[in-house]
Amino acid sequence: MSDRNPADWIDALWPAVCARTLRPVSGVRLDRETAGAAAAQAFRQFLAEFPEPPASRETVMHWLATQAAPLALAAVAEKRRALADQEAFRDPARAAWEKNPDLEDLRKRGADGSLASRQWSVAEPILWRRAAPLLTRMGLGEEDARDVYMESVAELTQPRTEAGPLEKITVFEELPRFFGTMIERRAISWQRKQSARKRQATNPALAERLDDEENSVARSLADPRSAALQDPWRYVNFDRIKAACGDALSDLEWHIINALFVEGTQTRLDLAGDAWVLEQLAVSRDSSESKRRRRLNLFIEEALHRLGECLRTRDL
Repeated sequence: MSDRNPADWIDALWPAVCARTLRPVSGVRLDRETAGAAAAQAFRQFLAEFPEPPASRETVMHWLATQAAPLALAAVAEKRRALADQEAFRDPARAAWEKNPDLEDLRKRGADGSLASRQWSVAEPILWRRAAPLLTRMGLGEEDARDVYMESVAELTQPRTEAGPLEKITVFEELPRFFGTMIERRAISWQRKQSARKRQATNPALAERLDDEENSVARSLADPRSAALQDPWRYVNFDRIKAACGDALSDLEWHIINALFVEGTQTRLDLAGDAWVLEQLAVSRDSSESKRRRRLNLFIEEALHRLGECLRTRDL
């Protein structure tokens, strides 16, 4: 990083880090004071760990963003506990369900480690709402989709005496997204089994050889990406793409792509009227709608171009 004076690069990165803390996860929006406090803590941690900034500003930004978001979520959880209000810092513009269950209550377990909260009757429909579109997109019929969903719920809620996934999340809004990842993995497993059954039906002798590590079909079932005729993008999800190309786009670009193409929580028209997005794009809210949309479309086009270039060079 060329800026040797910490104040210079802090001023340059501060707006982007604050933007990350304002919306640390979809459905949560902090006020500026709380977001600023979380961002400031992230900067303090960075300065304590790296007295001399690394050469790459992108590296610093990535480090700060990965630290700031958990700090922001921790502030949200603390506020909700203090107020006994699970709606604190909830973003009504992105509320995908009526109200948040109490996460601490959901995590309560009996002596045998089994979950004991009645609020799971409120949480489960929210999880199904997240799972259903994913399962439909992956080609599962209604009955199979319900089976995969129930198996995933059973895995999530199984009795535990040690910390599990529920204990690792900070606010309820993280749970549906995490559950969506569980659903995708279990649906992929289901697809593999279906593929194996079809192959066995067409070639019964194949079933006797699938446990042979040298068998090419067995290898392709274990890793679908290794099948020559398999669609190479079939098992690639958004989380995997972001993990591989996280440094290719800014936090704002990832936020817009996620909202527009992944979660579908906003349209281009919505984004072009979003005060926070316009602020990040340096476009006045008083600008004409056509100007705001042109600026947004150019921003998205450039982001998608860079993402496409990244995907050509990264191993997914």
